[in-house]
Amino acid sequence: MKTTPASTALFFKGRDGDPRLGEWAESIAIDNVHGSKQPTFALIGAPDDTGVLLNRGRPGAKSGPDAVRAAFYKIAWPVSKNLEKHRWLDAGNIHVSDQILTTHERAFNAAATLSSAGATVIAIGGGHDFAAPHIMGTFSGLKTAKGLKRFGIINIDPHLDVREFENKLPHSGTPFRQILESGAVKGTHLVQFGAREGRNARAHFDYCKKEKVAVHEFAKIRGKGDAIKQFKLLLANLAKKSDAVALTIDMDCCEGIEGVSAAPVIGFSAWELCQFARLAGANKKITMLELAEIAPDLDPTGRAARIGAEILFHFVLGRIGV
Repeated sequence: MKTTPASTALFFKGRDGDPRLGEWAESIAIDNVHGSKQPTFALIGAPDDTGVLLNRGRPGAKSGPDAVRAAFYKIAWPVSKNLEKHRWLDAGNIHVSDQILTTHERAFNAAATLSSAGATVIAIGGGHDFAAPHIMGTFSGLKTAKGLKRFGIINIDPHLDVREFENKLPHSGTPFRQILESGAVKGTHLVQFGAREGRNARAHFDYCKKEKVAVHEFAKIRGKGDAIKQFKLLLANLAKKSDAVALTIDMDCCEGIEGVSAAPVIGFSAWELCQFARLAGANKKITMLELAEIAPDLDPTGRAARIGAEILFHFVLGRIGV
């Protein structure tokens, strides 16, 4: 399996005495991740928004992986933290085909390879259709390497993404129906956090109810008060009944953000998303973090990519015990 290495220009280096996260990253061919030293994290990008277009969304997410890399690798090395104990691999971007099913197969295989090597998988899209191959690939790798069987998912997203295939093809609205119907995850082990009434058809709420999916609507979360405390409790409960949990964040859940496929007005704040990520990083059952639908071409300020980088940074801080 081949991937395209991330450009060395993205691996930002600071001045003397001012190191940046770009100096921590190791660019590596994906077939070489099974090395002598186990990675703590391994990043893979999916630079494709075919699924967004098939779902009648705004294109631009194909530029997301490298934009997030550029912002993340400029972040200063955490003060007094020994990152050398934690290995960060960047396996580049999967090769995109003109056939979405072929591209998804490559994403599945990449995630499976990284998770079977013992890494926490960091997947950056691309459209949210990649949640299906990224999550199922990660869980497949864990099942093969460690014999794990009970898997859970938290999806932070105003959309339930349980649409049916159209013309026998997946798209950015189908990933969680695809995962549930594959049998990889039970409906009781899927948490939809932040769904909005005006962003989903009644049939999709009904489908989730039939499958016993835990749907926590955004308005009700706000009505109950502290969203961070609610997320912490839901994560803890899901982790108790799962061997491994994936967290996927569709960035159109972020309030007022423009550089995403479906720009919202209402949503979680960037700070809340960072705290969700930090809590997830601190929970050892979390084995994958995905960021989806960051579309730099729709955001000349670069804010969406910077928010994505901050979310990723807070996840890392949680995982290394800061």
